[in-house]
Amino acid sequence: MAEPDRTTDQAPIPATVGRRARMRRRHPERNALLAVLVGLLLISAAVVVLSRTVVDRYTATVPVADLFGDGSSASAPPGKLTGPVNVLLVGIDRPADQPERTPRADTVLVVHIPAELSRAYLISLPRDLLVEIPAFGVSGHPGGVDRINAAMAYGSRVPGAGKPDPVAGFQLLAATVSARTGIEQFDAGVIVNFAGLERLVDAIGGVRMHIDSDVRSRHRQPDGRLRPSNPDGPGYAGPQAEYRQGEHRLSGWQALDYVRQRESLPDGDYGRQRHQRQLVRALAEQVLTRDLITDPTRLGAVLEATGDAVVVGTRGRSVLDFALGLRRLRADGIVLLDLPGTAVADPVGEYLGERFTDDADDCFGALRAGTLDQFVLTRPELVNRER
Repeated sequence: MAEPDRTTDQAPIPATVGRRARMRRRHPERNALLAVLVGLLLISAAVVVLSRTVVDRYTATVPVADLFGDGSSASAPPGKLTGPVNVLLVGIDRPADQPERTPRADTVLVVHIPAELSRAYLISLPRDLLVEIPAFGVSGHPGGVDRINAAMAYGSRVPGAGKPDPVAGFQLLAATVSARTGIEQFDAGVIVNFAGLERLVDAIGGVRMHIDSDVRSRHRQPDGRLRPSNPDGPGYAGPQAEYRQGEHRLSGWQALDYVRQRESLPDGDYGRQRHQRQLVRALAEQVLTRDLITDPTRLGAVLEATGDAVVVGTRGRSVLDFALGLRRLRADGIVLLDLPGTAVADPVGEYLGERFTDDADDCFGALRAGTLDQFVLTRPELVNRER
């Protein structure tokens, strides 16, 4: 559920206080479908020859937009895809029947694929991370310090547009992430709508995930219905869906509900970020173990759900360019990184958001320098090894 706006003046970010958040057989057509599904997250697949039918259907179904505001979607860049590749993936929660709802970035994920193009690092940015959001002429946002998830909202409010524009919101968010991480330019971007992603999980037959700790849902009842508002105060009332530690196959609503929870986790939003990265990897693994390409009915449902779930911006490259360039990437080559942070409060102790520690800044420095592999070898505690 979207939070109310929480703006701040252009003042220095306050000092950190209090608690420290816990660290924490080759088959071309099948791999083409991985390029469609996890390629929709643009960490695509192992292919040498793609099914032309799948690529054409993907191209006709999945919306493409200029997510970086520089006209880069108009023409394809010359030559083959070369590394390193950086992708910005943003998850929003805006139902299709509520276009007037202002989108917020509930998930902000940097995907870094080193120069060899054979593995990928998934790095989450906390949605409460305090950052300097640049001024943005498209929407008239003047700039200032705020939580990073607000950048999508500020950028989307384009005067005269009639309704919020997630593409414009992504443009401001991308500029914000670039400024904070030092990544000068992303090679691709993806907006994932959680409502569409729920349908996508169902279309592929559910997703198998390892649940690393018992979780109680704040939002859903055991049968999947939304919990009603609490008549006696804030929050919700009634029975709660529960996810028990262990291996489970989750339906679409269960998977999305599970990765949205943070209140019942010992490490709060950092745990939620970890679960979201795990879902990305689990989706990749799920596609690789199913012959969806041989089931036209299910394939059609998957492609339709993909079109509902995402908007992509690839700076003029096609899914074919990415799939061929990333042909050596496998699901087991996806590395999940947990970057530590600290809580930030104002002078009277009110929680304002999160700030990265030096470890996180060192990580992004290594990413920019092309030495992230070496950095991870020296900091193995940052790798999330839960499957």
